[in-house]
Formats: sequence, structure tokens, C-alpha cells
Amino acid sequence: SSGINAEYGETIHKSNLDVLKFVCDNMPAHLKFLQHKLAQSFPHKSRSLGEHRAYISNILHFTEMVPSFFNDVIVTIVERLIKVDVDVGYHDQSTGDSLLFSIDRPEEAEGDESSEKLGHLLHDLATYAKKHSSLTEDGTSAWCRALLLSFDCHILRAHIPPNVPLLLFHFFNCHPHLRKVPMDYFWSVFTDVNQPAIIRQSAIMYLTSFTNRALCVTRADFKRTLLAMATWCHGYIDRNDAVKGANHTTFYAATQSLFYLFSYRHKDIFGCGGDTEWRGFVSQIDLHRIVHAKLNPLRYCNTDILRMFNKLTSMYEIVTCAAVVERNSRLLLPTTSSGHHGNSEEYPFRRCVLPEFARLVEPYFRDMECSVEFQSESRQYKVSENFEDWDTPEVGSLPLSPAFLTMSVEDER
Repeated sequence: SSGINAEYGETIHKSNLDVLKFVCDNMPAHLKFLQHKLAQSFPHKSRSLGEHRAYISNILHFTEMVPSFFNDVIVTIVERLIKVDVDVGYHDQSTGDSLLFSIDRPEEAEGDESSEKLGHLLHDLATYAKKHSSLTEDGTSAWCRALLLSFDCHILRAHIPPNVPLLLFHFFNCHPHLRKVPMDYFWSVFTDVNQPAIIRQSAIMYLTSFTNRALCVTRADFKRTLLAMATWCHGYIDRNDAVKGANHTTFYAATQSLFYLFSYRHKDIFGCGGDTEWRGFVSQIDLHRIVHAKLNPLRYCNTDILRMFNKLTSMYEIVTCAAVVERNSRLLLPTTSSGHHGNSEEYPFRRCVLPEFARLVEPYFRDMECSVEFQSESRQYKVSENFEDWDTPEVGSLPLSPAFLTMSVEDER
């Protein structure tokens, strides 16, 4: 009996797809109506996992028959998954811990219905994308365009959903030859002065996190991105350093991202090549001018990023931030967590806590590499992986995040 029912269901399914294809081929005037009905019929986020899986599978199958619907279908699926993702939220929000530099995997999300549903749906969609985008070059390009379109329409304009953006992260790590496509896209959005400031901030944060976290991003890609950020910051300082009373939110987002990128992948600067090479690159980005600009970017920088950046630049004898931070700590003005200049601490592309989906994306994450030897003219330094106390004075009176794992320095003469 079950076999007969399954065969009957398959027949009905095929008949429905045939009818939809017939409408598309012979009634082009009804395409907009059909597109609207497909989106309208998408199961509500409260419906069961089985209903979501069946509907998504069916409309993806339908796009194979009618490719012109592909972009709209992917955008619709991503939009609906974001609504579920908002219910799930960041698993670490309740702890108040920062995971900006942590190398520890967060605990898996509890098995509530929304988390389980989202994990399975993201796993299914990512697996489908990897399978069908690898068949032909056209398939790869189609998925690339659809995911970026989804980002442009929904993800970039949402409040950094924690899990859905990992679809793009997974896809471009599976196709590393396309890694520059999302990076160039994020950069183009950030540098577009016609975009709202909040969108530009999101774009630079996505670019920074992707460059830090994605294994497919090479050392050359990292240095290119870091140099582009520094060059943009210098240009902004040239034009606006003497301007008072303006809203410089975009600049502060860029400088915080620059400091985060520098700190997270510092080994790719100091751990490769000789002394002359890294000194030449550091002189190009000219961090001293940015740190000591009148716009005072350190004042609006995330505490954990600032603390790591200060320690690394002091150790490598590049620039001293302590005096600036000490002065800022005495100012009775908005901090990084308040005021209209404050920067978000929620960088995207965090480690996934949905067990089903995490198994796909986990192999593509890069941890912060904290073991690097550095040779200066007079000393040799080694940053160890022990993450124990670092014997350097605290800067100002900035609070320390309990989750920030400090580093130790061994001074070898």
C-alpha cells in the first residue's frame, strides 16, 4: 500500500510540474502571476520541516525546467530562511562573550524546532548548490549570480543574520577560483557613496569577516584587501580630517575593520618573507597616520579589537596606541557601545552552531594563527599559542571581554 501511495504521489508531483512548465511555455503573460503565486505559497516559518523541505525541493526542480525563474526562486528561499534565522539568533548572545578572536568552537545550539529546521534546510540548499553548480560552468555562474543577488536584496539589508550568510561562505569556498567575486562585490558596495551608511558598514564587515575566516582567501588576497582599506582611509582623512560635526560612521567602520583584519591575519604579514618585505608593506598602509588622525578612530573601535591591535603593533614596534587610548578613556563621551558613531561587534561568518549545517561549513573556517616569530634589529620575539597573560601594561581603563583569549610574549635575546 505504501509503495502504491508513493508511486501515486510521484505521478501527481510530475503532473504538477508538467502543468507549470506548460503555463510558462504557452502563456508568457501569466509568468508574473505564477512567480507571485510560487512566492506566496511558500510555507510559513511555523510550518513543519517536512513541508519546507518538500516545497523547496519542488521549486528547485521547477527551476531546472524553467531556468528563467532561477534567480527569483533563490532570492525567495533566502528571504524565507532569514525569517527563520531571526528566530534562532546568535547562540552566544546570552553569554555576552566575544568570538572575534576565539579559536574555540561554540557549543552547538539546543535542539529546538527552529534551529533543527534551519540547520536541515541550509544543509539541503548548500548541498544542492554544490552539486548543481559543479556540473557546468554556466551552473556555477548562475548560482554565483543568484547568491549575490540574494545578498543584495535581503542579507546585506538585514541585521547580519547569523547562519544564512554561510550559504555564500560555503559556496565560494567550494569554488575557490571565484573567491574574488564576493570580495569585489562587498568592496564595490562599501565604496558606493550613493548607498546608505548602514549598508556600507555591513558591506565592509562582510568583506573583513570573509577575508579573515574563509580558507579560500589567500595571503595575496588578504594583503590586497588590507591595502585597499588603508588607502581608502587615507583618502578619507585627506578630505575630512579637519571637518567637525559630520557623521563619520563609515570611516569608523572601515578603520575598525582594518584593525580587525590586521590583527586576525598578522602572521600573513610578519610570518612570511624577510624583514625588508614586511617593513615595506607596513609602510604602505601607514597605520601611524590612521591611528593619530584627528578623527580619532580608536575612540570608536571595539574593545577586543583595539586591545589585540594595540598589543600587536606595540610588539612589532609599528605604532603606539597607548597614549591615544589613555586620552580617550578620560573623555566623557559615547563609547563603542553607544552613540551614533558606535560600531557593531557582530561581524558575520561566525562558526555555525546548527549541527546539521555545521558539518558542511566547518572545514572551510580559518582560525586566528597566533604562533609567529618576528625578527627586529635588536630582538627576536615569539608569540606563543598558550594564550596566557601578556606582561604589558593595560591601555587606559578599557574593560576586558571575558571571552577574549590573551596572548603571551617571550622575549628571546
